[in-house]
Amino acid sequence: MDKPSIKRRAGRPTPEVAEQKRNNLILVALDEFARTGFHAASLRDIAEKAQVSSRTLYNHFPDKLSLFEACLEQSGAQIRPELPDLKGDLHTQLATYAAEMQRQLFSPRSMRIARLIYREGSDFDELRKIARLQFERHQVSPVAALLEEEGVPPTVSHSLAKQFVAMAFGEWQRRLLFGGAPMTDGEMAEHATLVTGIFLSGIGTHLPQS
Repeated sequence: MDKPSIKRRAGRPTPEVAEQKRNNLILVALDEFARTGFHAASLRDIAEKAQVSSRTLYNHFPDKLSLFEACLEQSGAQIRPELPDLKGDLHTQLATYAAEMQRQLFSPRSMRIARLIYREGSDFDELRKIARLQFERHQVSPVAALLEEEGVPPTVSHSLAKQFVAMAFGEWQRRLLFGGAPMTDGEMAEHATLVTGIFLSGIGTHLPQS
């Protein structure tokens, strides 16, 4: 007599599968936050669209704010060019960095997330705080590192980096707030070169003299 078959229970997902689910959740959540706004976004809807249970979602992210932070972390990491790919003198590296940042920021998803932060951040300090931390980590700190490699003292590199990023983002921010088509690749390169030249002319006293 054959033994009755025993259905094997599914085991815990592998780390790779778990990470894939987490990344998919973030991508779905990014689109949902961008489409509906932070307050209107539903964690239940996000879980359904990501094809996971609400329990799985909460295992990764205990609340909506932590999920939004993960979304900004991922989008910020995508905007940040990898430093090893930046070659040439300081002017070339900064101009390349600025053009790449603009190219990523003008993507439809990045524009929607930025509008969400502008729209809802004034009424939600935690949202604004998360955005500021991501800005410091992914846009300002890499520029400060480039400046320090050229001999700019760490005591001033961070504040100078913030000035450069503010200049580099200026046209993107203007179009974000007041409307206008995304910049073309040529316009981004031209703007980045102009901004970098003005910036380096102004910080000459902080660079080591050859």
